[in-house]
Amino acid sequence: MNAKDKKKILIICLTLIFAISMIYYFISKKIEKKAYAFEENQKIDLKISNANELDIDQIIESNTNGLGFKEEIIVKDVELEYLTKYRNNSNLYVGTKKVSQKGENGTQRITTKKTYDENGEIINIEQMSAVVVKASVNKVIDIGTKVKKKKTSGNSSGIISFNIPLNKPSGLTLEQFKKVLTDPKDKNKIFQKNAKYFYYIEKEYGINGIFVAAIGIHESAWGTSKIAINKYNLFGYGAYDSNPYNGAYKFENYSESIDLIARVLVKYYLNPKGAKIYDNQKANGKYYRGNTLSAVNINYATDKNWANGVYSHMKYLYKKK
Repeated sequence: MNAKDKKKILIICLTLIFAISMIYYFISKKIEKKAYAFEENQKIDLKISNANELDIDQIIESNTNGLGFKEEIIVKDVELEYLTKYRNNSNLYVGTKKVSQKGENGTQRITTKKTYDENGEIINIEQMSAVVVKASVNKVIDIGTKVKKKKTSGNSSGIISFNIPLNKPSGLTLEQFKKVLTDPKDKNKIFQKNAKYFYYIEKEYGINGIFVAAIGIHESAWGTSKIAINKYNLFGYGAYDSNPYNGAYKFENYSESIDLIARVLVKYYLNPKGAKIYDNQKANGKYYRGNTLSAVNINYATDKNWANGVYSHMKYLYKKK
């Protein structure tokens, strides 16, 4: 091969090397550009998915302000009142009782949703859930069934005042409770069949049993309401004004609801904070404004005429003694 041919081959090789280098250069740049774009996208994605950088309150506010209302979720642990089981005991005389098992309160976690209008006024309160955190222990009371002939006497005046102290027993005997709560208005005979429990709550908790019976009559229309019949709840206990039936507690029998409402009234409404009450406990007094009908009405019922309605039933029952 002469010098001319060698020169020609050298030029061709150099040309090929240059062409390959240029191709490699452009491919590298393109790959680098894509990698950069991918990296930038990843940064954007990471930023969007980073929950720590989001202001939840700001998002909620921006979403609700435009709608004219705002919602607030409240989670609170509250006491779960124990229930009381009554059972017959033939070894005890009629009208006597014995606590066989002490009750213990549990804890339940209540989740409530409050809705506010554009002016910050509450327009709706809804209980969303109630979860038992700690179960309560039922109280068991034995009541006597053994008959003993005994002449008894209760308060026979039949006259009561609107300002009668409600944290004191009525003074009626068991037989008088049975008499006054036997009435043609009681179409389902609910009050007649459960008269003894209104007597026993007086003995156990020091509350006026006629007052408790009058609340039941007033709230359940003599035991004819749907809540009273389907849920054994004579008092609408647990019911919200916005959704009373679903909110009302369901009991296994009427004695449970009678006993529970008596304890709630004694603990929260009828006695000042720290006062000694049943089972060596002290009153919570959260809703205490006094021990009269008017005082209980303030926090117990939204109906301002509630006290007058209950009082009319109390007078009716006392006159039947």
